[in-house]
Amino acid sequence: MESSSSSSDDWSKDCSTIFLTTIVGAASLILAAEAESSLSRTGRAALNRDREAAQDSLNTVRYSPKRPVENDVNGMNLVSNTRSTSGAKSQTIGAKRQKKTNEGLKDTGLQINGHPQTNALASENVATTNSKLETEIEKSLSSGQQDALNSKKRPCAFCHSSSQTEGSGPFVSFAQGKEVVGSLANFSKVTHVHRNCIQWAPRIYFKDGIIQNLESEVTRANKLKCSSCGKKGAGLGCYMETCQRSYHVPCAYYIPECRWDDTYLMLCPKHRKMKFPSEMEADDVKQDTEKRTSTHLNPCTTPLDARQNLVFCGSDLSTEEKCSVVEFASNNEAVVFRYWKPNVTHVIAATDSNGACTRTYKVLMAILNGVWIVSVEWVNACMEAGCLVNEEPYEVHLDTHGCTGGPKAGRLRVLNNGPKLFKNLEFYFVGDYIEAHKSDLKELVTTAGGTIIEARGQLLSSSNDADGDEDVKRVSLVVYNADLSDHSEFYDEDSIRFQRLAAAEDIAQQSRSQIIQHTWILESVAACRLLPFTSGVQ
Repeated sequence: MESSSSSSDDWSKDCSTIFLTTIVGAASLILAAEAESSLSRTGRAALNRDREAAQDSLNTVRYSPKRPVENDVNGMNLVSNTRSTSGAKSQTIGAKRQKKTNEGLKDTGLQINGHPQTNALASENVATTNSKLETEIEKSLSSGQQDALNSKKRPCAFCHSSSQTEGSGPFVSFAQGKEVVGSLANFSKVTHVHRNCIQWAPRIYFKDGIIQNLESEVTRANKLKCSSCGKKGAGLGCYMETCQRSYHVPCAYYIPECRWDDTYLMLCPKHRKMKFPSEMEADDVKQDTEKRTSTHLNPCTTPLDARQNLVFCGSDLSTEEKCSVVEFASNNEAVVFRYWKPNVTHVIAATDSNGACTRTYKVLMAILNGVWIVSVEWVNACMEAGCLVNEEPYEVHLDTHGCTGGPKAGRLRVLNNGPKLFKNLEFYFVGDYIEAHKSDLKELVTTAGGTIIEARGQLLSSSNDADGDEDVKRVSLVVYNADLSDHSEFYDEDSIRFQRLAAAEDIAQQSRSQIIQHTWILESVAACRLLPFTSGVQ
């Protein structure tokens, strides 16, 4: 009997042990499932935040270069104003993700009879979820977005800085001699530089759209130390031949004593009193003019009877023409600006044999602001007469794209207080653009009274609001880039053109908007009238 009783007790203990083990195992599985669910929710939240951070880091805006390239505006060689951004958000994505994951695990510990137990399954889920989360984040970014994020971390080949400032200008990428826009995945070797660093490198120039001497200039610059910060990559030297000082362009930009010339020359603080070649030519022209006018009955040697404070701005002028304008201004207490400013009174433009001027950013801004656009002959006539002569006979009426009447129409519109050209028009830019060019297009739009829509959701909301507002007839325009000169020869131009049009059509259909090429903005401003909305591929 004792043996039977002992066996019964042992069997009861075994059953109790098995039952307790089963309960513990079930509890572990339930809590592990809750931990996995918590991790899933945490992972999705972290993924959403990481996507937002990645998108924020891509939304860069314009910069204002110190000395812009002045070319035909339809060639898209424009200047822009953008703010610089940093990659701080993308650098903290991993830290934020780990912190959030850890917080989600604080309450997943298992206790039995008041004693904490190790949850190995939960630990495995932590590692698995982190791995899956990183994979999802990588997949969520397009190759173009990944290139843009990576480019933030890549330093300039010249100054070795990863930041953008007013002195450096925006980052640009070159592959096979051409500037690359969009994904860099198709290129095995890409050089990343600040725009101002290449513009002021003395041996770099462009021929048939191909950059020349980029690699050799980078090699040369990386042998020279900057006289300001002491680091290598100083490609900009003082114009004085005997001077050994070299600088990074962004470093020299913030040295007030440095002097700069339109011909991409710089004088260091020690030699700032020396003259640039353009200044010496101006002196020679001035002496020749004094000799020619010494016997003139009415020489222009005293200030003119100014009707206003004269502010001049040249457009596409030759060196000799620049000298004439500078001399005319200096003798008559006028001001000459190299770049467009709101207080300019006359844009003095070079013209060809047909009297047509190049369509530059300065010319288009002058049309929108109602400013005189005159040929250099007006300057010569004023100097000959010794007083300001009527501008109208010298007003430019034609540009090199065949557009006529824009300057006069723009001047009369402002004179008569007419409505702005793009009043009640909203513009949404879609697709790839060189950021500097896009910034200039936006500046033209806002100067003409148009509104820029930055986000797709804002465009859709605006179209709904317009339905309920019968008093204001607003028109939304989706603008795509029709310029393909910035793409590699490996791309099929027709394919890219149709892809851009298809993307614009998709957005326009959703928002009930019109579609235009970017050139519609330029043509409408040049003519100072709204052209028909056309979206066809040319």
